Amino acid sequence: MAKEISWEIRERAEELYILDGKTHDEIAGITGIAVQTLKGWSVDGGWSDKRKEYRQQLSEIKRDTVRLRSGLLKQALLSLDPQQVYAAARIEMMAARQDKKEEKTDQADRPKIFLEDMEFVAETLKEIDPEGLKILARNFDFIIEKFKEQHAQTA
Repeated sequence: MAKEISWEIRERAEELYILDGKTHDEIAGITGIAVQTLKGWSVDGGWSDKRKEYRQQLSEIKRDTVRLRSGLLKQALLSLDPQQVYAAARIEMMAARQDKKEEKTDQADRPKIFLEDMEFVAETLKEIDPEGLKILARNFDFIIEKFKEQHAQTA
C-alpha cells in the first residue's frame, strides 16, 4: 500500500508550480514526489490555469505601477508643486529600492537554500521513512562537507 502524502507537501508543490514557475521535474527533485503524481495533482487542481492567472495579475500590477509612476512624474513636472514633486521622488526611491532587492534575490543564497532543502528532506523522511532519517543523520556531516566543496568551486 502506498504511503499517503501530506497536504502540506501537496500545497508546497502547488506553490512551487504556480508562484515560483517550477516545472514538474524540478518540483519532483525538490519534494521527492513522482513526476506522474505531480502531473495528476496539477490536472486535478488546475495548476496551469492558476499559473496563467497569477502571471497575468503580476503583469497587470507591473503595468499599473509604471502608469502610476509616469502619471505622478508628469503631474509633478507640470505643476512643480512641492508635495507632488516629493511624492514622485519618494515613489522613484521606492522603485529603486525594489530593483535592488530583486537584484539581490536573483543572487541566490545557496547555503540558506541548501539548509531549507535539508530541513524539508528531514521533515519528509521523519513522516514517511524514519529509518531514512537515521541514515541522513549519520551522514549529515559528510553531506555538508560535500556541499561546501561544491559551493567553493562555484563561488
